[in-house]
Amino acid sequence: MSLKDLAFVHLLTELNYYARVNQSGTVLPRTLVYIEEKEVAVIPDIVFVMRTRSGIIQKNRICGVPDLVVEIVSHPSHRDKLLGKKKDTYARCEVPEYWVADPFEKAIRKYVLVGGAYQETEKSRLFPDLQVQLPDS
Repeated sequence: MSLKDLAFVHLLTELNYYARVNQSGTVLPRTLVYIEEKEVAVIPDIVFVMRTRSGIIQKNRICGVPDLVVEIVSHPSHRDKLLGKKKDTYARCEVPEYWVADPFEKAIRKYVLVGGAYQETEKSRLFPDLQVQLPDS
């Protein structure tokens, strides 16, 4: 199993458990996200939609802006894309939170949208009590 796969399974499990216990929303793996007004279609590694906005979840896709998008670095050379172009795309689409999980650095960078731009933060607004560490290989 690759480092990305390990991080994916771990994060998906932790986020899903937290969301279920707190009845806060739905965590979905690798789901098509279509944001019509921005003409954007992406398949992030993990997405979260708050329970109050669950109507945007369709049969096999999300039609609207999710509350959290998580991308996982699959190779160190892909890090710049996730912290550059993809981050800019999600900011333009007004995704409130964006995380980049980097299993090579054993780090999760969390960003919250403030005034149309992402600012790095220590604590998630959506998962404030969640303390998650990426697993060792």
